[in-house]
Amino acid sequence: MNIQKVMCMMVALLSMGSMLHAQNDNSAPMKLPPQLRMVRVFGGNDERLPPIAMLSIPTRKSSILPTFGEKSVTIELDVQSDLPPSFYATFVHCATDWSEDNNVFLNQITFRTSNIDWKSAPVYSRYYTYRGSLSVPNSQVNFKVGGNWKAKFYDYNDDNKMLAEARFFIVDPAAECFVDVYGDLYEPTMKVSPAAFTIETQIQTLRAVMDNQVQTAVVYRNNRWNEPIVISQIGSLEEANNYHKYPVRTQVSGFGSIGKRFRVDKIPAENDYRIIDMNNLGYFPRINGPIRPPFADLRRNGTFFDRADDGILTTRFTALSDDEYVQIEFILDPESRPSERDVFIAGSFNSWTPDRSWMMYYDEKDRLYKLRQWVRRGRHNYLYGTGNYNADTQKFDSMSYEEFEGNTRATPHSFISLIYYREFEYGGYDTIIGVGAGNSFGRISR
Repeated sequence: MNIQKVMCMMVALLSMGSMLHAQNDNSAPMKLPPQLRMVRVFGGNDERLPPIAMLSIPTRKSSILPTFGEKSVTIELDVQSDLPPSFYATFVHCATDWSEDNNVFLNQITFRTSNIDWKSAPVYSRYYTYRGSLSVPNSQVNFKVGGNWKAKFYDYNDDNKMLAEARFFIVDPAAECFVDVYGDLYEPTMKVSPAAFTIETQIQTLRAVMDNQVQTAVVYRNNRWNEPIVISQIGSLEEANNYHKYPVRTQVSGFGSIGKRFRVDKIPAENDYRIIDMNNLGYFPRINGPIRPPFADLRRNGTFFDRADDGILTTRFTALSDDEYVQIEFILDPESRPSERDVFIAGSFNSWTPDRSWMMYYDEKDRLYKLRQWVRRGRHNYLYGTGNYNADTQKFDSMSYEEFEGNTRATPHSFISLIYYREFEYGGYDTIIGVGAGNSFGRISR
């Protein structure tokens, strides 16, 4: 009998312990991992400049000053997190095509920093809680070589998963670079203007540079750093152009000492960017639901009314207390002609790198394309594009902006050309020795 009483008491105690443990587990709030909202990269402290920095100690004694190149680049991260994030960044040197170098002399495990300046979001913010800012080079990070660089961000609490990636360029100047943009024509498959551009990059190199090691130039539309136009004597590098809807025609001629030329023909001119300025709280108030513009966006073909900002997100006119995200419902009227391809939005709000979350759906009842997304308050540039979404790569193939935007030779887009040089030191790597820029109005100088 005594044994039975003891057993009953033990069972009761174990049950009470289990209940208390369960109560403690339920009372502890579940901590969610940090959620990345947006990454932005720009030159120096000016959001209008491309993410291009000069090498702190150039390897050659050169008086050449490239069109773009600041002392540093700035990386901004918007994060939703319960506490200030414990992030760190590692830096990886890349080849011309952005493949990471497997070179222990360039990419060291210890090449990292956690010196990220975190600031709280405004009290009204619902979509992000902290903004981190990192400027490199700094006291912990100093780049010894030029070229393409990636900053890869991880959480100290879970460093097996990369949370964010930012791309930027370091220039080791050794060549004068000039970019000319000429009017051209192409054969569109849509009923749009055939306006196109021919872009020619001319360089003159110093004697310290071997001409046969200058084989590649990469042209970007300003701020669209994931849409390269590769012009190279190395055929495999030009495979990076395959995402374009139309084949890219390139040519390399001349010699570096007298003027080497990298030329690409028949690039669709596109149109100047559409603008959405969210600084006016009267038009874009703080509400719990999405904000729908009063009118749908329409097809364009060769006309624009307001001068855009060359693809840049401008926040310098946004008050700090209003620097938040607003849910917007984008609406596009295809004029009863829905596209046969996937329709997406690309712009400064997604760093011109749309994924599946930026693909629109067609409302058959309203006969409109629609998409709801969170957008940072500021003045944005954007375009409507078409392509074929690839679930394997999570990117759009055969990209084009002609169907809903049309083309016009008056498009003021800036084209930035980067000249690559193959170095043999440190086991061999690709560096950048020249930067030039131009648009349909002429060359752009510093």
